[in-house]
Amino acid sequence: MSEDLAPTAQVLSTVVYDSAAEAIEAIAAADTLGLGIKVANRLVPEEESEDLVEEWVVEILTAVPTVDES
Repeated sequence: MSEDLAPTAQVLSTVVYDSAAEAIEAIAAADTLGLGIKVANRLVPEEESEDLVEEWVVEILTAVPTVDES
């Protein structure tokens, strides 16, 4: 399929999870529905201390994103 015919995935929702297990559940649900996803993790300061905690950002997309392999 040529690039000019490839659909552009639109973001339906962006959700931040506190654990990888919660993010995996969202990913599985999106897969069941045939939706695309983008996943990232990041370290953010914990509110009540100086420690960093990991967050998982899951974007639910209208279509599975493709990678340009050129």
